[in-house]
This record gives sequence, structure tokens and C-alpha cells, in this order.
Amino acid sequence: MANNQRQRCQNTKHDEDTTLRHVFALGLLLLASTLHASIGDLPDTFSTASPQTEMERAVKHQIDRFVIFPLSENAGNMYGTVDIAYVVNTEGRVVVVASGSRNSDPRDYVVRKLAPIKVGPNPSGLWNISRVRFTFRPE
Repeated sequence: MANNQRQRCQNTKHDEDTTLRHVFALGLLLLASTLHASIGDLPDTFSTASPQTEMERAVKHQIDRFVIFPLSENAGNMYGTVDIAYVVNTEGRVVVVASGSRNSDPRDYVVRKLAPIKVGPNPSGLWNISRVRFTFRPE
């Protein structure tokens, strides 16, 4: 009889431990889901991309869009490397401040292609000089 009571006591203790574990796990799950749901409600002020970063991304996109290998021009003279330094003025236009190349044809072509690029206003007027290198060569 004492053996039976001991067995029941151990089973009850095991059931209580299991129940506590389940309650604890359920609480952690509820906490985690609440925190996950609240992250989506954060204000936009926690955005990782600054306006300057977005503008830099827009400039790079426009450069990739406008400056391509010149198929319609005299391709024989359009090989070489062109180094460009540019800024974005307050109106949002790309302004070339320096350009260099051993071959003037691709340099003039790149400067001409960068001239119409406009990415939106840059009201602060602050812009570090950005540098980019273009390499035109046969594939």
C-alpha cells in the first residue's frame, strides 16, 4: 500500500512539473509573438536608410541607366578607362567636378551622359565628392 502511495505521489509530482513546463513554454511563446507583432508597429523614424543614402542609391541607379557602352558612336575610339568625380547640387543635378582619361572620346561621352541626370532636390547642398570609374573595353 505504501508503495502505491509513493508511486501516486511521484506521478503527481511529474504531472505538476510537466504542467509548469508547459505553462512556462506557453508564456515564452506568447511573449515572443507579442514582441514580434510590436516590431511591425515601430515608427518610420527607425528606418535605416537616411535621405542621403537614398539619394546616393538614386544617383547610382541613374548612372547605371544612362552610362552604357556607346553602340551608336564610333566604337573604335571608345575604349579605355574614365575616372569621374562628381557632386549633386541643391537642384539634384549631377555636376562633374573632375574627369580624367587617356582617351578623350570616352571621357567626353561619359560627361555628356552624366549632364542630364537629376535625382531630386538636395536642399542641404551637402554632398561629398563621389568618384566612379568607367571601363570601356571589348567583351
